[in-house]
Amino acid sequence: MTTLTPASTRGPSAAQRVLAIALMELRIIFRNKTVLTGAVIMPVGMAVYMYFIGADQLAEPSGVAVLGGLTLMLVALLGVYLTATTTLATRRQELFLKRLRSGESSDTVIWLGMLMPIVVLVAAQLAVITAGFGIAGVGAPAQPLVVLGAVLGFLALCATAGMLTSIYTPSAAAAQITTLPFIAAVVGSFFWTAFDDGFEFASRLTPGGALQNLLMTGWGVEPVGASTAGAAVVLLAWTVLPYQVAARRFRWEKR
Repeated sequence: MTTLTPASTRGPSAAQRVLAIALMELRIIFRNKTVLTGAVIMPVGMAVYMYFIGADQLAEPSGVAVLGGLTLMLVALLGVYLTATTTLATRRQELFLKRLRSGESSDTVIWLGMLMPIVVLVAAQLAVITAGFGIAGVGAPAQPLVVLGAVLGFLALCATAGMLTSIYTPSAAAAQITTLPFIAAVVGSFFWTAFDDGFEFASRLTPGGALQNLLMTGWGVEPVGASTAGAAVVLLAWTVLPYQVAARRFRWEKR
């Protein structure tokens, strides 16, 4: 006589859990007017503003690269970095992160699920902005893959930096203050690289400096070479370092 045993049931995969958390977070974003404004409306508005004030600089590739960098920084810093910091701090205060962690999802799955909709949303904005700039006659990059890598790398950097900053952010309102040092450092180092002050090598080790180096190469101002690879490594390092620190010190519930 053969004994039949019921087939073992498997739970959802890690990818399915990430998607479920991401869709849930996306619905929350579109219901929250404050977060929606910071993640969607404000970055696009700032991008349009940057185009009009910088329209007279678009005759040269270097001008296009600078305008592209400023637009990317504004959209990513507001849409990804600030929103990620605010979202994680808010979900911690609401004990939402604690409830998620009490389930079967790993820490990485929860972080990906929380941050993925923010990054995808901003990436879609950048695609629309890029199309608009193209229609307006802004010159296309000579090395589009370099520019694409710089954009994706900077979006990832803003996401992991948001993870780290959220640890020191007790509330959504405090995010307006705790995010200022990093935003100032990125924007400041982006412009620092343009100055011939004898510290060019040091400036290229900053996140803003690495970003400008890649964008200048992407628009053909600088040749593809060792400095391009170095800038890519620097941008990757600035992405991995905040993640490593945040993974060790991340708090899942409010104090």
